[in-house]
Amino acid sequence: MTQRESARGPASAWTIFAVFLRLGLTSFGGPMAHLGYFREEFVARRRWLSERSYADLVALCQFLPGPASSFVRQVTLWMGRRVD
Repeated sequence: MTQRESARGPASAWTIFAVFLRLGLTSFGGPMAHLGYFREEFVARRRWLSERSYADLVALCQFLPGPASSFVRQVTLWMGRRVD
Protein backbone atom coordinates (compact mmCIF):
# COMPACT_ATOMS: atom_id res chain seq x y z
CA MET A 1 0.00 0.00 0.00
CA THR A 2 1.31 3.41 -0.85
CA GLN A 3 1.49 6.33 1.56
CA ARG A 4 -1.34 8.00 -0.30
CA GLU A 5 -3.60 4.97 0.15
CA SER A 6 -2.73 4.52 3.81
CA ALA A 7 -3.38 8.23 4.44
CA ARG A 8 -7.04 7.68 3.46
CA GLY A 9 -7.40 5.34 6.40
CA PRO A 10 -9.00 1.93 6.59
CA ALA A 11 -12.43 1.22 5.23
CA SER A 12 -15.21 0.83 7.76
CA ALA A 13 -16.69 -2.58 8.46
CA TRP A 14 -19.96 -1.35 6.94
CA THR A 15 -18.19 -0.31 3.72
CA ILE A 16 -16.47 -3.70 3.45
CA PHE A 17 -19.80 -5.46 4.04
CA ALA A 18 -21.58 -3.32 1.43
CA VAL A 19 -18.88 -3.88 -1.20
CA PHE A 20 -18.91 -7.65 -0.74
CA LEU A 21 -22.72 -7.76 -0.66
CA ARG A 22 -22.88 -5.87 -3.97
CA LEU A 23 -20.24 -8.13 -5.51
CA GLY A 24 -22.07 -11.21 -4.26
CA LEU A 25 -25.38 -10.08 -5.72
CA THR A 26 -24.09 -8.87 -9.08
CA SER A 27 -21.06 -11.01 -9.97
CA PHE A 28 -22.07 -13.74 -12.37
CA GLY A 29 -19.81 -16.27 -14.04
CA GLY A 30 -17.19 -18.67 -12.83
CA PRO A 31 -14.18 -18.09 -10.61
CA MET A 32 -12.17 -16.46 -13.39
CA ALA A 33 -14.94 -13.91 -14.01
CA HIS A 34 -15.08 -13.15 -10.29
CA LEU A 35 -11.36 -12.39 -10.23
CA GLY A 36 -11.98 -9.72 -12.87
CA TYR A 37 -14.79 -8.19 -10.82
CA PHE A 38 -12.63 -8.28 -7.70
CA ARG A 39 -9.69 -6.65 -9.49
CA GLU A 40 -11.90 -3.85 -10.78
CA GLU A 41 -13.34 -3.22 -7.31
CA PHE A 42 -10.27 -3.71 -5.07
CA VAL A 43 -7.52 -2.32 -7.32
CA ALA A 44 -9.03 0.13 -9.81
CA ARG A 45 -12.01 1.55 -7.95
CA ARG A 46 -11.30 1.33 -4.21
CA ARG A 47 -7.48 1.14 -4.32
CA TRP A 48 -7.50 -1.26 -1.40
CA LEU A 49 -4.77 -3.28 -3.15
CA SER A 50 -1.98 -2.37 -5.51
CA GLU A 51 -1.70 -4.19 -8.84
CA ARG A 52 1.32 -6.05 -7.48
CA SER A 53 -0.41 -7.10 -4.25
CA TYR A 54 -3.48 -8.30 -6.13
CA ALA A 55 -1.36 -10.26 -8.62
CA ASP A 56 0.55 -11.88 -5.76
CA LEU A 57 -2.68 -12.74 -3.97
CA VAL A 58 -4.21 -14.30 -7.10
CA ALA A 59 -1.01 -16.25 -7.78
CA LEU A 60 -1.04 -17.63 -4.24
CA CYS A 61 -4.73 -18.53 -4.49
CA GLN A 62 -4.21 -20.26 -7.85
CA PHE A 63 -1.64 -22.46 -6.16
CA LEU A 64 -4.20 -23.73 -3.62
CA PRO A 65 -6.76 -26.39 -4.58
CA GLY A 66 -10.28 -25.04 -5.15
CA PRO A 67 -11.71 -21.93 -6.77
CA ALA A 68 -9.23 -19.06 -6.62
CA SER A 69 -11.96 -16.42 -6.40
CA SER A 70 -13.25 -17.89 -3.16
CA PHE A 71 -9.78 -17.74 -1.63
CA VAL A 72 -9.21 -14.17 -2.82
CA ARG A 73 -12.53 -13.16 -1.24
CA GLN A 74 -11.76 -15.00 2.00
CA VAL A 75 -8.25 -13.60 2.33
CA THR A 76 -9.47 -10.07 1.61
CA LEU A 77 -12.21 -10.40 4.24
CA TRP A 78 -9.80 -12.00 6.69
CA MET A 79 -7.39 -9.14 6.27
CA GLY A 80 -10.31 -6.85 7.04
CA ARG A 81 -9.54 -3.20 7.17
CA ARG A 82 -5.80 -3.58 6.67
CA VAL A 83 -5.67 -4.69 3.05
CA ASP A 84 -2.26 -4.03 1.52
